[in-house]
Amino acid sequence: MSDDAQSDGRGDGQRSDGERRTTEPVETVPVAKMLTRACEILRDAKRILLTSHRRPDGDGTGSMAGLASLLRAQGKEAVIYSVDPIARRYKWLPLVAGTVHTIQFDEVFDCTIVVDCADVSLLGDTLPPPEVCGVLITLDHHASGHPFGDVPVWDPTAAAVGVLVHRIAMHEGWPITAEAAVPLYVSLISDTGGFRHANTNAEALHVGSELIRAGVVPSTIASSLEERPSPGKLRLLGSVLSTLELHCAGRAGVLSVTTDMVEGARASWEDIEGMVNWARNVEGVQVGVLLTTAKGGGVRVSMRSRSDKIDVGRVCMQLGGGGHPGAGGCHMNGDLPTTKEKVVRALEQAFNRQSQPVIRTASQTKPPDTVSS
Repeated sequence: MSDDAQSDGRGDGQRSDGERRTTEPVETVPVAKMLTRACEILRDAKRILLTSHRRPDGDGTGSMAGLASLLRAQGKEAVIYSVDPIARRYKWLPLVAGTVHTIQFDEVFDCTIVVDCADVSLLGDTLPPPEVCGVLITLDHHASGHPFGDVPVWDPTAAAVGVLVHRIAMHEGWPITAEAAVPLYVSLISDTGGFRHANTNAEALHVGSELIRAGVVPSTIASSLEERPSPGKLRLLGSVLSTLELHCAGRAGVLSVTTDMVEGARASWEDIEGMVNWARNVEGVQVGVLLTTAKGGGVRVSMRSRSDKIDVGRVCMQLGGGGHPGAGGCHMNGDLPTTKEKVVRALEQAFNRQSQPVIRTASQTKPPDTVSS
């Protein structure tokens, strides 16, 4: 997960700790079998709708655009749909300019693919009815996810949904053009933090290599994603940094953002993207937290970890959200001080678990002078 929470539904698995939409449980099926089934449906489909969680991040936007390119190369009609505007830093990606924000009630698709969405509740009320969607395929990789849909392709070992899209292309023998490779690479580097997060594995590096072979120029992508902050964002950043608090013996850094701060800086809510990393990057800090007062009430929590020993996705799952070991989030009811107290308490428990000594049984312990044969 790469970007900060900007709404009540997003790709790091956050959900409200209030009333939640309930869904029918989906039986966990081997990912290879589900991926094969998804490929069979895509093979026969002519008109396909692609969507993601509210305010899609780099993984959601990149995987939608990359898959849309691959499908269109096969002569299919692929429509990218997002109720919310695509974030500024991703609008340059191929095909993103054609994103539609509404779906007519009389439209019909052979299938709909939802990417990077850990739970159906993260879609809000944006998913069209079944008679419009057709067969519902989901592509997700959140360890804290709740698979849903007719064909849930769910694999927590995938570093990003772009990896799952690459698997589909390889399964079907589709050539990956530069147009498809660029957004898929953005998907990959967004959720691996530029191959720095703990979810960076051999498959992620292999896919990245293949996308470079297909035409991606990493330096160009980095330059395109490099932010040129507005004056409002810089003013807001100054206010946010002044809220820094250290907790858990200096191992957790907490920053806060309020509506008054955003309005006072003449910034936008989109400008908070990436600010959680300032908390994580403080010397001695292992987990960075950004608390943001939500427009609809409550507080959004974003966490980033620089330690492979603290799984912030698991911490956020305990708070009603979820995510990955290196990135997580949730939405909590209550005011800022109450939320901060709950978050710090959860992190203290996580750090305490980390520091507990490993107790071995006598049968597992060898004398110091024992030599294994």
